[in-house]
Amino acid sequence: MSAPPRLPQPAVETSPEPEQGNGQLIERDGAKSANTLSVQVYEALRQRLLAGELYPGAKLSLRSLAAGFGTSMQPVRDAVSSLVAEEALELTPARVIQVPPLDRTVCDDIWLLRSLTEGEAAALFAQRAPEADFEALQGLTDAVRRAYRGGDTSEHMLAFHDWSFFIADRSGSPMLASLIRRLRARNAPIIALALSVAGPEEPSFMEFSTHIMKELALAVRTRDPGRIRDLRRVDILTYQRYLYARLGWTLE
Repeated sequence: MSAPPRLPQPAVETSPEPEQGNGQLIERDGAKSANTLSVQVYEALRQRLLAGELYPGAKLSLRSLAAGFGTSMQPVRDAVSSLVAEEALELTPARVIQVPPLDRTVCDDIWLLRSLTEGEAAALFAQRAPEADFEALQGLTDAVRRAYRGGDTSEHMLAFHDWSFFIADRSGSPMLASLIRRLRARNAPIIALALSVAGPEEPSFMEFSTHIMKELALAVRTRDPGRIRDLRRVDILTYQRYLYARLGWTLE
């Protein structure tokens, strides 16, 4: 694997600019290694992406991030380098760090890959998971429904991610789980943008979406991988169609 790109120290304003103290997850402790701090910053930045706090095209400033996290520049530079290598962030020819902009072709590829990988993870989960995991999945499904009804988009998105990561992490394939995490971090800003677009509310669709998750949680008990794979793929592709409609895009 090639080394991550060398990052500049731009004075670009973050868009949106983080609030003071936002992300103060990094404790000042001389005993902590720079590597540990880098991991913490990486996880905090990835969480911001997953929560939909950054839209496609948002610019990031290393200096602002370091101030927000209360750490030095190097852990932030290392964390951003990792996210650039995973394509969750990008370094432009002008040496500006940003969330990858909206691109229809890339979006189509991400949704296709998500449907394939998450469908396969669900199939493996159905085959391998113990009874206790089925019970836990039901609880996560209820959490998704509560988060949606609470009206907070970030909480709703994070609940969806937790549900999917639970299945991926228990699929028995660490490589598949890692790929799903990367795809979702890349996809989250697009989802957040689509959900932010002004348009008629469609509570019936979102109720349908959360209902499908409940049906999936019940269906995995059948341990029928083909059925579960198809249900998960349909769930993801239906959500893609809904979000594309909000962006003014159509699917043939």
